[in-house]
Amino acid sequence: MKNLKLLSVITFCTVILACKKDRPVTANTLVGEWELTAGINGLTGIRTNYERGKGNITKYTQTTYERMHDGQIVSKGAYTIKSFQSLITKKEEKEITYEGIASVVRNYFTIDRDTLIISVDAYDAPASIFVRIN
Repeated sequence: MKNLKLLSVITFCTVILACKKDRPVTANTLVGEWELTAGINGLTGIRTNYERGKGNITKYTQTTYERMHDGQIVSKGAYTIKSFQSLITKKEEKEITYEGIASVVRNYFTIDRDTLIISVDAYDAPASIFVRIN
């Protein structure tokens, strides 16, 4: 009987711990300055390249962001990052949520070396490509 109780407790704990839920991301590799270099139209797949040095900059600290265009701040505030299961990639992705900006779809990002890609978690959705500048 003790073995059955122990097995039940272990099984219960395993099931609870194995459930994937949205959870905060601890390491933040997003911190820094990023310049928008391209956008991809999700419907057509057409890539639009933006000239570097034109001032389409987004700065991230540990908890805040600041978007600039031509040296002028166009939006700023707090943001949060949490992990979630993507409907598109079927993998765990990092969702970014901007305070005060409502969205019906999730935005997630990936970073590969000095390239940041922010995508929408929906079929035929757009993406923005940034390069780290600082």
